[in-house]
Amino acid sequence: MNTQVITLEHMARVYNPEQDWLFEKLLRKLNSHRNVILTAALGWGVQEYVDELRFQLSEKYPDMQTCFIDLRPVQSATSFLELFASALLHRFPKETSSIKIDYSSVDTLKLQEVIARSHKIRIAIFVANSHLFHRFKDPNSFLRMLKMKLKNQKNSVFCFYGNSSTNFGDLLNHPGPLSGLGQLFELEHNPMKHRSASIRKLFYDHKKQIEYSTSIQMSYAVDNNPFYLKLLAWHTLLMTQNICTAEIVEKSLNNLIHHFDHRFYLLVESLTIKQLGFLKALVDGNRKLYSKSIRDKYQLGSTSNIARIKTSLEKKEIIQTVRTETLFTDPIFRDWLRKRYFDKSRMTAANSSLST
Repeated sequence: MNTQVITLEHMARVYNPEQDWLFEKLLRKLNSHRNVILTAALGWGVQEYVDELRFQLSEKYPDMQTCFIDLRPVQSATSFLELFASALLHRFPKETSSIKIDYSSVDTLKLQEVIARSHKIRIAIFVANSHLFHRFKDPNSFLRMLKMKLKNQKNSVFCFYGNSSTNFGDLLNHPGPLSGLGQLFELEHNPMKHRSASIRKLFYDHKKQIEYSTSIQMSYAVDNNPFYLKLLAWHTLLMTQNICTAEIVEKSLNNLIHHFDHRFYLLVESLTIKQLGFLKALVDGNRKLYSKSIRDKYQLGSTSNIARIKTSLEKKEIIQTVRTETLFTDPIFRDWLRKRYFDKSRMTAANSSLST
């Protein structure tokens, strides 16, 4: 999130998703049939990051089919093998219709290789919540066997991912049973959370096109807010004939901002002149809100007065403090202030001065 407003055109110049070297490295490794293991702190957004990874992998390499497995429902080796087989059966119903499967056999772990060879495809299997392997009874013996079965498969590749935890680390690091299964990456650099995959899937399902960079721009425009992103994505979809462009996204965003006119005007009417001045300073991208130059420019008064203003706006849930930075809670309200309210106020003041 950023208080500084960047246009979609500027965004296209300064934010190039392809420069995420780790993301591109992961794509190359999976395409080269190198297993990877990803860990991240709880709440980091690893699921959205991997969703984007899955989507781009199949986008860039059409022969690579993906399959998703979530470990949350399973607590034993037997239930994992059943889930593993069921996921492949659901994902590849035609390809598995003539295959006899013993759900309790460890040979189930070779099923994806059978499917891939017989249908001349490649399969990437993504295993979510892999940190829950530790719940299994005697997980070490099963996971050593799993590693032996999965390592060096020629037509399939695996991505295990989950939350960073001591238990997961014990499984992954030597002499843990999963050490050596694939390269381990700890996701720490915290890029913008990737919800763009869901946007592109929405367009794909409706037989329309949207470029990766455009979907990222759409997500960035609303600070990746899931509620507004859903509204913006659907509105943009309806305005798109065949291919979505940055111009269509910009127009859809302006329409979305206009949609909340009445609600936001009511909110503004409940604020004081000082509170509005503080929001104007924030909209203009100022960060040193306590500095004398900012206080004088926006007529905010003393530093203690600014503290009171911040507290009152936080109670109204208009702003929030994230890592010492003051941010708008609602990105659409922020843009409405910038594009409609404050611009309109300036025009009114300019017209008044001209008339006098």
